[in-house]
Amino acid sequence: MTDASALPRSSAATSPVPGSATRRAIGLLVAAAFVSVASLATSPEASSLAAAQSDAELVMLLRFMAGVKALLALFALGVSVWRLGHPAPLPLTLAYIVAPALMCAAPAVIWQLAHVAAGAALFHGGLVVLLLALYADRGQGTELAKSAALRLRRASFSRHRRASRAALR
Repeated sequence: MTDASALPRSSAATSPVPGSATRRAIGLLVAAAFVSVASLATSPEASSLAAAQSDAELVMLLRFMAGVKALLALFALGVSVWRLGHPAPLPLTLAYIVAPALMCAAPAVIWQLAHVAAGAALFHGGLVVLLLALYADRGQGTELAKSAALRLRRASFSRHRRASRAALR
């Protein structure tokens, strides 16, 4: 087990970005995800036509898969929002914006049942972009995760210590 005081502490790598640049990037990320889902979900006639021509069990399976992909897309969105809260180079910032937008659009396309292959391509393309971004960012991302865990551990320890002091009084 590593002593908490032995972990490196680089303030540039561990402190969140102050200012509006991060807010703009996160806003752009969330807006891109919602716009892509909304724009792809505006064709209800294609959805009803595809559902009418498909087997009921296949429709249920594909919609379940769309739900699972939506959960994974929300996880990718959370990771991207967390990572964009800290300094990142421009290519990584773009990757962290594009990947969840593609992944969030995919479940809407699959749910419509009109273009299942296109939805799968969107999802897996976004997943590949996210994995490549995480791989390219592995050094600084690991450092950020360690510092976040250290902050949580310190906060938990100080809460526990305050509770112990209060119990002794």
